[in-house]
This record gives sequence, C-alpha cells and structure tokens, in this order.
Amino acid sequence: MKFYQIAFFFIISLGLWAEPNLDQSVEEILNHTRLSRIPSVIAELEARSHLKVEAGDFMSARDDLKKAILLKQSLGMKETEGNAQLLFQMAKLEKKLGHSCEAVHYTSLANQIVKRVGIRNEALLAKLGSREQARGKWETCEEVSWLQE
Repeated sequence: MKFYQIAFFFIISLGLWAEPNLDQSVEEILNHTRLSRIPSVIAELEARSHLKVEAGDFMSARDDLKKAILLKQSLGMKETEGNAQLLFQMAKLEKKLGHSCEAVHYTSLANQIVKRVGIRNEALLAKLGSREQARGKWETCEEVSWLQE
C-alpha cells in the first residue's frame, strides 16, 4: 500500500512540475499549466524566439513572441513594460520579414503603453525611434487582428 501512495504522490508532483510544451496553442498552455508557471513560460518563449532569430528562423520566432504576448495579456499584464518590450521585439521581427505596416502597428502599441504607464527606462525609450516617421504610414495599415485591444 505504501508503494502505491508514493507512486501516486510522484505522479501528481511530476504533473505539477512538468514543463509545458511550448509548441502548444495559447489556450492549451493556459489550460495545462499552473498560473504561477505562466511567467516562466513567457520567458522561455521569449528566449526561444531570440535563439530562432539568431538562427534566421524569423517566422517561428514571430510565433513564439505572439504566444508570449497573448499569454501576458491573458494574465492582465497588457499595460506593462514587459509587454511593451515584447511588442518592440515583434516590430523588429516584422520589419525583418518585410511587413512594415505590422511593424508600425506594434511600435505604435508599445509607444502607447510606454506613454500610459510612464516608463522611464532609457533603453526602452531609445527603442521608440522616430514616431513621427511612423505616423504617415499608420493610416494605410490595417490593425493586427490577433492582438487583443
């Protein structure tokens, strides 16, 4: 009987500490991962995205950043410096992929967060770049449909 209790305990604790599959959809990650683990999943997705950018796999890197942004928003972290940084990273990726409208959209959203939250991080503010240049392009661009408002 003691063996079964130990085995049962081991199985339960293994499930609690199991690494989520980063290739799952956002909904699956949210459904199968403890809420307290979601920030570390976001960090893992961001790190994996960075490695993919270095390897030149921009499309997969974009998918990982997209998941990280949606996970942050699902936790109520939309108006944070971390989300603004993810949006800036997404803008860089979109620019590398030749999607200037999307890049302008992400940069604009990140700028809005920085402005509303009052972030005074100099490194982040340096990423703002030329906002005036982007304004003219913004009118011709469509909004990114997957991003929650």
